[in-house]
Amino acid sequence: MTILAIYNHPVETLGVFKKFLSNVKEVMGEEVKGNEKFDSLIIMGGPMGVYESDRYPFLNLEMELIRKAYRENRRVLGVCLGSQLIAEALGGKVIKGGFGQEIGIQKIKLLGDLKEFMKSDELTVFQWHGDTFSLPSNAELLGYSRNYFQAFRIGRVLALQFHIEVNSEMVKEWIKTYGGDDRIIDEVRKHEKELESNAEKIIKYWLQF
Repeated sequence: MTILAIYNHPVETLGVFKKFLSNVKEVMGEEVKGNEKFDSLIIMGGPMGVYESDRYPFLNLEMELIRKAYRENRRVLGVCLGSQLIAEALGGKVIKGGFGQEIGIQKIKLLGDLKEFMKSDELTVFQWHGDTFSLPSNAELLGYSRNYFQAFRIGRVLALQFHIEVNSEMVKEWIKTYGGDDRIIDEVRKHEKELESNAEKIIKYWLQF
């Protein structure tokens, strides 16, 4: 099985997900042609918004790949910006979040078969986003926070607004790149083992689709 992983910024990579995946080809969004061959598709985060596709035309190509993968019943995983691209590509709408940014460690509520798989109704995650999405009409909501939808599934397509692929070193790079409060690094460090365990479980959940 070949997995194509698309990065929309050099610092927003698969992170600890790579420990639990094999046969991954990593490419930058700017390199996407739209004719890539893959068995499964992963699209990671980035600082741009889906609604900025005029400035970042490769986002349109990524959404075409999502639609193609969905039509062909291929497995897709989207994280943060990746989840928003899935929402927009499959009939939802991405907007700036009306309740402001979510940044830092947070517990979200789980629903449906993700709740059953994780054997818990809560999940510890890391947040760094200001945009949100409406659900495509055929989506099953799998997770939410107080302010925003956090996870949904359509067939073999899984969208995660949150991050569990990060560790403190990765978040340190994000703060160096984007700015932010250094205390977040220590917050993530305290939860690294839990985040990695959650990342392994979520990948197992996705791979069973």
